[in-house]
Amino acid sequence: MNVTQPTLSMQIRALEERLGTPLFERSRARVLLTPLGAEIARRAREVLREVETIREIARAGEGEPFTGVLRLGAVQTIGAYLLSVAMPSLRETFPGLRIHVREDRPGALIAQLSEGTHDALILTEDPGRAEIAVWRLLDEELQLVLPADHPLAAHPVIEPAALRGETVLTMDAAQGLHRQTEALCRATGAHLARDYEGTTLDTVRQMVATGLGVALLPALYVRSEVLRETLVVARPLSRAAPRRTVVWATRRDSPRHADFARLAGVIAASVRDYDRASGPEAQG
Repeated sequence: MNVTQPTLSMQIRALEERLGTPLFERSRARVLLTPLGAEIARRAREVLREVETIREIARAGEGEPFTGVLRLGAVQTIGAYLLSVAMPSLRETFPGLRIHVREDRPGALIAQLSEGTHDALILTEDPGRAEIAVWRLLDEELQLVLPADHPLAAHPVIEPAALRGETVLTMDAAQGLHRQTEALCRATGAHLARDYEGTTLDTVRQMVATGLGVALLPALYVRSEVLRETLVVARPLSRAAPRRTVVWATRRDSPRHADFARLAGVIAASVRDYDRASGPEAQG
């Protein structure tokens, strides 16, 4: 907040005196918002969101190109890998734009978008909310990642039926990747590992490398991190491969709706170009 702790405490106490009510419960162990304080904080966020909307209206009215800071929230399993592909095109198209990225779980990101904490989100499924506008960026296939010495690693393509009896590792249950992996396990007779749930794609990949099981991981991540590995390999499924739809989401009532649509278009085009450049024809 760019202020010292004593200064912040003095400002909060001054606000409490002005409002005539405590906003925080204080003890030596912790500080918590009171119920009234939480409601005031929620309304304050709405006020700040409206102030930012006024600024957006002014910038849009002046016809400025998209400049300044874009506060972007992203699901942990896609943000870094998608932006690494899209950033060169975004810098070229919007030279005055700076992107501040924060990763979180999908539910938290959607709440933060509504509160005005984020301007836009990168999600791995459509939130299905009337107040949120969505643009599809890509449909991403999940690929099977397995130890390099696993018997199935000798096959260039894996039949789903071959997964019967295999132990499959995945992310924690809050992630869409977990649900897709669970569905494939039910369909093929594979065993979903209940005693281990990764918090990041990297930890899942590392557990695969130790021989604890196999995993379904997104194609962009596979290209970024798995193909250069020696302890694990990635193989596509021959049919019924799970896919996820990655979307760009913003508040529908934003005055910069057209700018956000253009941003989504640039990102989607970057991914298509990347697919063409790194596809089988290019590699062959």
